[in-house]
This record gives sequence, C-alpha cells and structure tokens, in this order.
Amino acid sequence: MKTTLFTFVLGLLLFSCMENEDLSALSSGPVPVGNWSNLEYRENGFEMEKVNQLQENTYGYRFLSNGKLIHRANSGWCGTPPIVTSDFEGTWEKEGDIITLTAAFWGGTQVQKWKISSSTGNSLEIEVISSEMQMEE
Repeated sequence: MKTTLFTFVLGLLLFSCMENEDLSALSSGPVPVGNWSNLEYRENGFEMEKVNQLQENTYGYRFLSNGKLIHRANSGWCGTPPIVTSDFEGTWEKEGDIITLTAAFWGGTQVQKWKISSSTGNSLEIEVISSEMQMEE
C-alpha cells in the first residue's frame, strides 16, 4: 500500500512539473502569442480571431511564447473539399509590427513576413508583406 501511494505521489509530482505547450500558448503575452483561427481573407492579407484551441481540419496558427510556431494547414497539395489539415512546426519572431514566420508545409518550407495592421485582444489584421516557398525535391 505504501509503495503504491509513493509511486502515485512521485508520478503526480513529475507530471505537474512538465510544461504544457497548449497552456503556455494561451497565457497572456505579447501579440501574437496564442491560438489564432477563423481566417477571413482580405485584398492584401487576412484577419484572424483568437481562440482557445485550434479545431480539427481548420486553418490556424499557434504562436508559443518561446518562438515556436504550429501552422495548421492543408496536409497535401489537393485543395478540393473535404480539406484535411496537419500541424506543421516552425518558428516566429517579431520586430516592431513585423512578424517573420518560418514553417514547414506539405511540400517544403515557407517563409513569410507579416505586418500587423490592427490588433485588439481578440483579433489581428495582417498584411502579407512577402511569402516565399522552398520546395523539397
């Protein structure tokens, strides 16, 4: 009985010390830290809404406070519905109102520069300054 209780307490202690990236993405931090989805495309960019979590098979971004990025996008080249998405890892950095994203996608690596046109607590309006795709062979 004592061994079982000791093992349970030890496991609980170890588990409680582990960082949960989902929770750290939601913690308050500088824009754009958090989960962003519900993209509405505009002439020169798009607007996104802050969400608690990214829903399955929807486009979105998870900006973690440590500079890591999860970009949820098409899992393959086909864009015909029904769309299936995958999570692609990458990095992000912010200088002033400019965000530089580098992330994998189904065909290689993508590098984008965004300008934050407008920001509220729950929405971001983004102007896409540049977008380059490097295809894998």
